[in-house]
Amino acid sequence: MMMNSPVACNHAVQRLPPASADLATAWAFLEEAIDHIMTRPQTAISYSEFMGLYTMAYHYCTSSRKHSGSVASNSGLDRGNHRGPCSDLYNNLIRYFVTHLEGLREQSDLLQDETLPRYYAGEWARYTSGANYVNPLFVRLNRVWVKRERDRGRKTIYPVYILALVLWKTNFCSHMQSDLTGAILRLVERQRNGETIDQNLVKKVVDSFVSLGLDNTDINKTSLDFYREHLEIPFLGATEKYYEQESKVFLVENSISDYLKKVQERLQEEEDRADRYLNAETREQLISKCEHVLIRRHAQLMWESFQTLLDHDRDDDLQRMYALLSRIPEGLEPLRKRFEEHVKKAGQTAISKLVGEGTDGLVSSTAYMNALLDVQLKNSVTVSRCFKGDAMFVTSFDKACRELMNRNVATGTSATESPELISRFEFGARIIRKTTTECAEKMAGDALALLAPEGAEIG
Repeated sequence: MMMNSPVACNHAVQRLPPASADLATAWAFLEEAIDHIMTRPQTAISYSEFMGLYTMAYHYCTSSRKHSGSVASNSGLDRGNHRGPCSDLYNNLIRYFVTHLEGLREQSDLLQDETLPRYYAGEWARYTSGANYVNPLFVRLNRVWVKRERDRGRKTIYPVYILALVLWKTNFCSHMQSDLTGAILRLVERQRNGETIDQNLVKKVVDSFVSLGLDNTDINKTSLDFYREHLEIPFLGATEKYYEQESKVFLVENSISDYLKKVQERLQEEEDRADRYLNAETREQLISKCEHVLIRRHAQLMWESFQTLLDHDRDDDLQRMYALLSRIPEGLEPLRKRFEEHVKKAGQTAISKLVGEGTDGLVSSTAYMNALLDVQLKNSVTVSRCFKGDAMFVTSFDKACRELMNRNVATGTSATESPELISRFEFGARIIRKTTTECAEKMAGDALALLAPEGAEIG
């Protein structure tokens, strides 16, 4: 509560009506003070001023006199049916907030684009700050009358602060909702286009929408229904439309390599955007929407481009493609199958070259093992570096190596030719010459184990 030195409300204590004052007089006094707080919440009032207002509100609620001079505006709320001074005070508060909000609404009618959310955010801060200060004045009303009415099932009776929010939503926000949401979406689009925007402004509007999600059955519980209806759903729709158009144009003008980089950048931007000014509940849906538009809809092109990247050792692009396709269901399966065929084809090509260079089709066991090891070592590095050692790719790699060992142009259909070639190869000497680290020795040993058919002895 803003209780410091008596700055602007010194008149409050001096002009405090006597306890015998009628309710109309008491309300006039309270209304003037409430208006001061609501329009200038940054101005401090003293403790004695606060207690004077609190006492007047308390006397109003406990008065046995009736007053029928106040009529609440058409707010759509339960107004208490004039059952006594508390009901009368509650109706007067509705009337005040509605009148106050009508004035704010008139000032917003001609605003558009960024000026509208800026006005909205400024007034929201002032209004909620003022309502927070006003609420403690009516402790008696909130704790006794409001509680009793809600316990009786009248769920559209609210504590004063919640009442202020409900009226803001129905008498101010709802009248500009479409324009306000549109202005926010245009700000986001400008940011996506590379402009710098006031992200704090967007966050203030977003947070206000979350605060306006009230659950009538439990006023202490926050509902995201209002936020979802008026911001999240339009935001996700605009996001899909934006990236659908951008991705189509970008792919016409750029390579798949450039597209992979672009998608990674866009996904990171959207994750940052979600963290900076969207509700946390929106993050998962936003990223899922982006993945669907940017990856799923163009997955076929990525799958078709995979072989070219493998053939040209484009490791960085392979890493990006793997990372992106791993984000969608079954996105990696076509890559796994293509990689398995790639390993077999690379091995067959290497051995075919040896057969063509040999005398009478005979192949040196040393050249044979060197060729197989070169294929194995190169592609094992690809699995580790580009596919992060993914078990699915490791399995496909192992399968390809075994198939290559058992069936290739050097062995034909013989089940013993490949083991014989291996046994003639001085494997120990090969390891000493070819490897210099313990890690490399292990890799070469593992390679031989992978290549050897089951039951074959290596010696």
